[in-house]
Amino acid sequence: MSGLLRFCGLTFDVRIPGTGPVGVPAIAVPALVALLPLACFAHELLRARRVRARHRGVLDMVGRRSARWRATVLDHDTPAAYCLPGRRPRIVVSAGALKLLSPAQLESVLEHERAHIAGRHHLVLAATEAFARVFRWLPLAREARTQTALLLEMAADDRALRRHPREALVSALYAMAAGDAPGGAFSVGGPDAAVRLRRMLEARRRPHPALRGVVVAAAVAVPLLPPLLGCAPGMG
Repeated sequence: MSGLLRFCGLTFDVRIPGTGPVGVPAIAVPALVALLPLACFAHELLRARRVRARHRGVLDMVGRRSARWRATVLDHDTPAAYCLPGRRPRIVVSAGALKLLSPAQLESVLEHERAHIAGRHHLVLAATEAFARVFRWLPLAREARTQTALLLEMAADDRALRRHPREALVSALYAMAAGDAPGGAFSVGGPDAAVRLRRMLEARRRPHPALRGVVVAAAVAVPLLPPLLGCAPGMG
């Protein structure tokens, strides 16, 4: 931060011709813009942690541990599978899902949920939620929250597909597409199930490595352009 401020010329002793010295507001306002999303991010993490802790307490009372599936089984007929990420993660599957899915389908679903936990996807989701709350008037912020949730589901799908047959996950997702999850959890089904199914069913062509490199470089560079252009001599 100090280096960026110095690069931008925002030091306490800087003087803008005709306007006098740059005071504390010149430092406080950008710092507030940077710190507010961080504070909201911490709030989102704590809020989601409390929700998941309450849900784990309920699971401890009504669920039963399955050593075979390494999950908590709920005696409920509705097919459902979801995970509670974070500290003391938990994968939950209903008795209805155990009856509905074949062993291969169930393994692919559980792998999908393990991907959410291993990837710490709840941190990414909390960051986009915080960004959307702070900058709620920006359509980009709201869209980023929606699209990030979908991308995280696709990332979990990809990990499951690396270890299990595509047919197993596709058929399991089709059977459980209407499923939902409690607050703070990731579900294998949900409103984006149709998009994910279409993606997995379509024949995919892997992009050229050079194209992927360009996309990654652009994704890293685009967020840096506004401050760099704003700090460029003669453009501020």
